[in-house]
Amino acid sequence: MLSRLFHAVLATALLATAVACSSGDGNSGGYTLRIGATSVTGTPAGSLGWGDRQGILTKELKAAGVDKIEYSFFQSGGDAVSALIAGAVDVAAVGDNPALRARSRDPKVVLLSFDSVNSDMQLIGARGGPTNIQGLIGKDITAPQGTIRDRTARQLIEAAGLTGKIEVKDVPTPESIAGLSSGQIDATVLSGASSVDLQQKGYPVIDSLSRHGMGSTGTNIALTSFTDGHPDFRVAWQRAITAVNADIQKNFDDYLHWVADTDGTKFDYVKQSTQADEFNTEPFPAIGVKQLQDAYDFLNADGSLAGQYSVTDWIGAKP
Repeated sequence: MLSRLFHAVLATALLATAVACSSGDGNSGGYTLRIGATSVTGTPAGSLGWGDRQGILTKELKAAGVDKIEYSFFQSGGDAVSALIAGAVDVAAVGDNPALRARSRDPKVVLLSFDSVNSDMQLIGARGGPTNIQGLIGKDITAPQGTIRDRTARQLIEAAGLTGKIEVKDVPTPESIAGLSSGQIDATVLSGASSVDLQQKGYPVIDSLSRHGMGSTGTNIALTSFTDGHPDFRVAWQRAITAVNADIQKNFDDYLHWVADTDGTKFDYVKQSTQADEFNTEPFPAIGVKQLQDAYDFLNADGSLAGQYSVTDWIGAKP
C-alpha cells in the first residue's frame, strides 16, 4: 500500500511539474483547488477543459472559496484515483469504473457529480479479422485493466454469452492501437474520435455498448477529509459542472471545433463521436444513475469490488 501511494505521489509530482496549469489570480484569500484528470494533450480536456477555457469553473467555484485551480494529468483514471487517496489532488475526474472501485475500498470517497452520461465504447477489430464477437472465441481483446474499456470488453463478452471463451488482456490503449495495425492484436476497446478514425481506415466495429442499451458515466470524486473542510464545495461543484455542460449544449459546434483543435483530430470525427445529450445539466440525471448502478452490479457480480455498498446512498450522501 505504501509503495502504491508513493508511486501516485511521484507520478503526480512529475506530471504536475511538466503539464499542470491553473486559472484564477490566487490573491483573494481563498484556496487552490487541485484537480486530477486524464488527458492525452497535457491540457484540461472535455467538459472540464471547456469550463476552464470559458472561465465558468473559476466563476462558479468562487462561492466555495476557490480562487485558483491547478490540474495534474494522468495516464488512466486509476492513477488519478491513487493520487486522490494519497492526498496529491482534491478532486479526481474519472470514469465510473475507477470511481466505483475506489468507493468499494474506502467509504471516505465522496461522489460529487457526474460530468457526462451516455458515453459509448466500441469494440474495434483488426482489418481482415473477425467482424462479430463470436469470431473472437479463442482470441484476445485488449484494454487497460480497471478502466471503463476493460469493463466494456467484459460486458460485451457476457452479453454475447461468451464468458470464459475470450480473454481480456491488460494492454494500454496506444499499444493496443499499434497492435491492431500490425496484426498482433485481435480487437480492442476504443471511443471518441480515435474509434472513428480507425473505422474510416477500414477497422470493423465488432460491437458496442450502445447496441445493448448500455453506457457509462464520467464521475467526479473527492474525499470526506476535503468536503468536511469545505462544506459548501459539493453544491458549488455541481453548480459549476452543470453550468459548463449547459454552455456546451448552447455552443455545441464551437465546443466540437475546440475539441478537434485541442486533440489534433478531424472535426468530422469529433462530431460523429460526440452527442449533446452526453453533457448532463443536472448533477445526477436518471439515465446516469441507472448507468452507474448497472456498472456497479456488473463489477460486483464479477468480483471486481472490494466491498458492497449502496449506489443510491452514495449519490445521496451528504457532504
